[in-house]
Amino acid sequence: MIDPIPTATRRPLSPPGWWPLAAIVAAVFMLMLDATVVTVALARMRDDLHAGLGDLQWVMNGYTLAMAAFQLTAGSLADRWGRRRSFLTGVALFTAASLACGLAPNAAVLITMRVVQGLAGALMFATTLALIAQCYTGRRRGLAFGVRGMAAGSAVVLGPVVGGALVSGPGWRWIFLVNVPAGALTLAIGAAALPRHEPARTPRRIDALGPFLLAVALTALVFTLLRGEDQGWGSARTLTTSVAALVALLLFTAVEHRRRDPMLDLSLFRDRVFTGTQVGSFTVQASIFAMLVYVSLWFQDGLHYTALKTGLCFLPLVVPILLAGPLAGAIMDRLPKGLLVSASLAVLAAAIVLMRGSTAWTDLAPGMLLAGLACGVALPTLGALAVDIPDERHLGMASGVNNTVLQIGFAVGIAAYGAVASQDTLFLIGAASALTGAAITALLMRS
Repeated sequence: MIDPIPTATRRPLSPPGWWPLAAIVAAVFMLMLDATVVTVALARMRDDLHAGLGDLQWVMNGYTLAMAAFQLTAGSLADRWGRRRSFLTGVALFTAASLACGLAPNAAVLITMRVVQGLAGALMFATTLALIAQCYTGRRRGLAFGVRGMAAGSAVVLGPVVGGALVSGPGWRWIFLVNVPAGALTLAIGAAALPRHEPARTPRRIDALGPFLLAVALTALVFTLLRGEDQGWGSARTLTTSVAALVALLLFTAVEHRRRDPMLDLSLFRDRVFTGTQVGSFTVQASIFAMLVYVSLWFQDGLHYTALKTGLCFLPLVVPILLAGPLAGAIMDRLPKGLLVSASLAVLAAAIVLMRGSTAWTDLAPGMLLAGLACGVALPTLGALAVDIPDERHLGMASGVNNTVLQIGFAVGIAAYGAVASQDTLFLIGAASALTGAAITALLMRS
């Protein structure tokens, strides 16, 4: 039996204002920007560090996989150790790792520090939804989720813009070094503004085996998708990594089911809305945001755009997210959230279909505009649903689940699209993924 949370510990004693949100949004923007800002800098990194293609892939995937594997642990740790403390520790470690990335003398050091960035990012990112739910209520909470969703979505697609400007200007190392002053400012705002008053915590043992099994499962899955085309989908190595991923996932589920204080409370998935939220979050990342990596490469390799011009071509996707995100956050409490999610995913599928057959940037622009509107509605709504749970002491866990799913969707999408032979097939798979997600979320979230 879980004791109810004392009334006095449910919320800060006075409204915290918008400074906590400023720290949260700054952290989210840095994290999501770093997921894609590297895309347009890979060629320069290869030349300067004498890196191979495999090194470049792990510069991208080391960050994403570390975030995905540690999200659940970070969320549970925040529930036990304190969300404010976890957030600030993550910001400090992320800033230090960014400095080390910017000064990396070779590919091995860069990859290692990217992994550290991912681990620190998980510690930060896993607490952001929970901190918003803790700090704000009612319409202010909806608006806060909208702003956070806007920051996350726009950072992903602004990554190539910012990266292109920095690579074309001071050099690729500045895509990491720019995080140092930004991280220091975020740390200062967070230390001053985030509430120290949190729900009562019960000391529990940290689950060490669960994160290890989850990391093995995710790494084996992504490795299978990345290497399956080259090694052959029926080869012994591909089959081995596939089986390893499945076995590790089954063992992870069994371990979490048997533990008294699990990293992941599987009972959360008894709630159909919570499960539908994870499906929707995975769909957005896998269908459109992972696709942007290959659209960026097409702009540069196929259309011979510069890094900066490539980044600017994503503005038709960014601007609608910036406009629709806060608006969706303000009105989401007045409309059925399940309907907002499934409808926005259906619109996203239509937007991706519009991008088929493109031979120039102008052909993509209408689909990008529509996709931006769909993401601007979906992202804040999914963020609000992710932490809409009865027990506030599990907000960090719920947030960690959602953030894990987001990272898995991005990593799996990148790996899956990498095995696609043609651009036309890429858009078809993306549209089919979005439409499937719309159907599943509509079924799970129906009233």
